Amino acid sequence: MVLDTNILIAYLGGDKAATEPVDYWFVNNAVLFISAVTYTEVLALPEASESDLVKIRQFLSNFILIDVDKQIAEGTALLKRKYKLKFPDAAVAATAKYLEVSLVTRDKQLGKVKEITIVKI
Repeated sequence: MVLDTNILIAYLGGDKAATEPVDYWFVNNAVLFISAVTYTEVLALPEASESDLVKIRQFLSNFILIDVDKQIAEGTALLKRKYKLKFPDAAVAATAKYLEVSLVTRDKQLGKVKEITIVKI
């Protein structure tokens, strides 16, 4: 599964609706991916202190980081045009499409992307 930025932010904020399933996946060794875009967005949280960023980086190391290569960039452009998505949303969705896995998100806009399976938590 690819986890969207909003899921990671909810997890870091202690939201049980996010922490319980993500912790379950960790315990059960689920393969969890994040886009390099999500990595960037989480590290860019304006309220994060330097000590928070150390903890956030440690948390992010639990995921397999997927870079935006040419194929994902092409998919991002396609989804951005087709569904009029913002770049970060299109990039995360394109990552899930490229990997042929579900996308875990709370973003209602991504529900309209027919090329991927959405898991809402």
